[in-house]
Amino acid sequence: MIRPDAPGELDARGQLDAWAVNVVGALTAAAHVAPGMAARGRGTILVTGGMPEPKPEYVSLSLGKAGVRTLVGLLHGAYGAAGVHVASVTVPGAVAPGGENDPDEIAAHYWRPHTQPREHWQHQLVHGADPTA
Repeated sequence: MIRPDAPGELDARGQLDAWAVNVVGALTAAAHVAPGMAARGRGTILVTGGMPEPKPEYVSLSLGKAGVRTLVGLLHGAYGAAGVHVASVTVPGAVAPGGENDPDEIAAHYWRPHTQPREHWQHQLVHGADPTA
């Protein structure tokens, strides 16, 4: 849910609605698939994020994206030992063919964590960042 809102501008209901879209949806989906993946001893959960840095003019979105990154850590803690790789892929801007956020280039950020050996698992990938960092 992308909308500008300064600190204190959005009421509690608006913050809760934004949190439901930005975080609770990912949590709900993961809660449905992660136990089966863990039982099989393998699986990958990839969550798309944005906004690598919080912005005071986008409070609810900044909080939501920070929540998604925290959720990845929590899911890794709950299911990683059972073989479920959980990662977030941060795309810092609008996705558009031919631009700096070209979908064909971004696709590699989804494929890489899915195929990484367990000893090299990454949990936070940022499009445009050095993939070896």
